[in-house]
Amino acid sequence: MKFLGWILFATLFSTISAGADDSAPVKIEAGLAQLFIDDYLIDSQENLERTLHQPTKDHGGNIPIIALPQDAFGELPATLEANGSIVYDPNLKKMVMYALAFCSSLGDDRRWEKVRLYRFTSDDGLSWSDGEWVFPRSREDFLNRETGEYATNIDLFSCYYDDKDTDYPYKGLCWFANWGLKGEGSYLLKSKDGILWERGPLIVDGCGGEGDTSMREIHQDGRTLVGAGDVTLVYKDPLRDRLLGIFKFTSPTTVENGNRLRSRAYAFMDTIEKPFDIESIDHIEFLPPAQEEGGDHPHDEYYASTGWRYESLWLGGLKVWHGQGDYPYSAAGCAYLKLAVSRDGLHWSKVPFKNEEGYPEVFIPNGPEGGNDGHNDGGYITEHSTGPIVSGDELIYYYGCSSYGKNHGKDVRLSGGGIFRGRLRMDGFVSVDGGSLTTKPLKFEGEDLSLNSVGSNRIEVLSESGESLGSAQVNGDSIHHHVLFGDKTLGELADGNPVRIKFDVLDGGKVYSFTVH
Repeated sequence: MKFLGWILFATLFSTISAGADDSAPVKIEAGLAQLFIDDYLIDSQENLERTLHQPTKDHGGNIPIIALPQDAFGELPATLEANGSIVYDPNLKKMVMYALAFCSSLGDDRRWEKVRLYRFTSDDGLSWSDGEWVFPRSREDFLNRETGEYATNIDLFSCYYDDKDTDYPYKGLCWFANWGLKGEGSYLLKSKDGILWERGPLIVDGCGGEGDTSMREIHQDGRTLVGAGDVTLVYKDPLRDRLLGIFKFTSPTTVENGNRLRSRAYAFMDTIEKPFDIESIDHIEFLPPAQEEGGDHPHDEYYASTGWRYESLWLGGLKVWHGQGDYPYSAAGCAYLKLAVSRDGLHWSKVPFKNEEGYPEVFIPNGPEGGNDGHNDGGYITEHSTGPIVSGDELIYYYGCSSYGKNHGKDVRLSGGGIFRGRLRMDGFVSVDGGSLTTKPLKFEGEDLSLNSVGSNRIEVLSESGESLGSAQVNGDSIHHHVLFGDKTLGELADGNPVRIKFDVLDGGKVYSFTVH
């Protein structure tokens, strides 16, 4: 069992910018899987069919892998959210999971503890310790000693492990809510051991409401958006000395179809130990249309998103909350996940393909709301900031979900459920299921070609001008078919020159990825 970020850290990677020269051969780094989640590698295609694959839920999503202790908030209903991160602590030699416990019905006199940060540990990424409540420890954690004001509660938390800092390797962003126009926002939290956390300065100045002159206002596509909002997080790029900040923006007023246009913006940050200039964000990347358009429905809002390295690209979840509209995969007031893809971490698109059930763009659906007597994943999905864990030939995907959504009173709203687990084939996000595709010219220094595929598939190597250099057929199910063209390797056929690779998916075949080693 390995954490995805640690595998990628040891691998050379060259980020492909959105403005790269389309006429130049695409450089393929040795050892990195090339996936067909987007069209970046594809030069031409014929009758191409692709499927978005949903993680297979353990227990069918009816029983959480980790749930809050029944007495965590007394007899009050609550849930455990994956609004946190999973990191690897090399000193403990354990994976450490952070998640937020949430109780919407806690009285105002205890509001400071209605959102609590819990910590879990694991030797293998599958079995987890009982959780411990690590932050906040008292209402004094919410005191601004300069103004005497108290924030009401924390909200979304994300963190990373900085192995270059022996004093405070744990660093994170945590939202402090209702702290005045100048105080609300994401603050640095740091820890020596991941248990005792200390609050640092305000890093991302949040939108405190009307009259807040420090908030960022963006005008785009005829809309006005303000931010940053509470669902703002950070991800440590394991291959570059930088951080990806992902920011929530929203409309200050309700627009058509009751939509508040909750949106997502992305920017790289050098550090979270010094304030980030929110004015440097110049555009919104995911802005819901508030109508039936591009795979979205009128009530859909992009309430949260994540972004993490995966092999040769970036992937992330896009949480879609909808206050109205009962979908077959998500009841009104609930939230489900779509899958997003990027080549540079800044420019993103939704993965548009239909899933196995025929619904476009739906990556992790909800179960029936309130299923299994309020224990299932039928409500409001949340997602760790750090992506899946690699275990053998599988990707292990943890997500949080209440059993009930937001369209209920406080005695039911966002309660039940917990942390759930799904499993996906390695590189198994999208498969090519039919037709053929030919890549752009590819330049690489590797020798051998391997294929992650099922069934029968034909591979042909072409010169840059389209001349056939050799072909092979691969049969069976393997994540690493070794492909030889007669008695020659891909490197021998290429002989140092750019080549194209043509994939023909035969009856019953599937192609997930290819890798040059």
